[in-house]
Amino acid sequence: MEILSFKNVNFMRNQKSILSDINWQVNQGENWVILGLNGSGKSSLIKLIMAENWKTSGELTVLGTRFGKDQIPALRQQISIVGSFIAERFNGNSHAENLVYTGKFNSSMLYKPFTDQELDEARELMHQVGASDLIGRIYGTLSQGEKQLLLIARSLILHPNILILDEATNGLDLFAKENLLEKLHDITTMKNAPTLLYITHHPDEITEDFNKILLLRDGKIIQSGDKSSILTEQSLTNFYQKPIQIEKINKKYFVIPKKDF
Repeated sequence: MEILSFKNVNFMRNQKSILSDINWQVNQGENWVILGLNGSGKSSLIKLIMAENWKTSGELTVLGTRFGKDQIPALRQQISIVGSFIAERFNGNSHAENLVYTGKFNSSMLYKPFTDQELDEARELMHQVGASDLIGRIYGTLSQGEKQLLLIARSLILHPNILILDEATNGLDLFAKENLLEKLHDITTMKNAPTLLYITHHPDEITEDFNKILLLRDGKIIQSGDKSSILTEQSLTNFYQKPIQIEKINKKYFVIPKKDF
């Protein structure tokens, strides 16, 4: 099953090219990392998928919805996003499970009465992503890593078909980052697990759960495909346009610039 398809997609803003000639297809069972340096166009690419930006030309289909031909509002219910930029939008006095339940309404607050039984769904999701110990905690007292874990649980409450993680480890310390990456594995093993799109500029965040990589530079796809063919010194030297070497430690890929002596 095709999850999304870009065919010759271009996006311009203020007469400036932001994304150029994007051709990319994601299929059921694939989890992708979108890897690029700052300013490469990663966020713009994601905003096209979420219909927050509109393509200038080309064909874009997401979950069977053809942009420009089909209705978009229903599509947005099938896509969730988690990023460090979202964490501060919520009431710091909310209980953790209440915050997770707000995902039902795509809101930062609960505007209607709810029962304790309804919150059980939120608690179950917290359990599934390894956040059971946060039940009953006040959101404002949580660490940045705990907040991100809670937001992942919130993002799953509508059972999305696509889960986007946009620089989700920003602001996390070494151990919180590792914990968050480990929890992503729990998501991939869930029944009807969503397709993951993980946006980063850190190759060491590419875990075993991701089998596909897209390299984006200056608004253009440099290479995309199987992780094994892309995480090589030759491919990444071409991508970064500078010589690098790769060290693989405990199944993690560390890219190190080569120095001339």
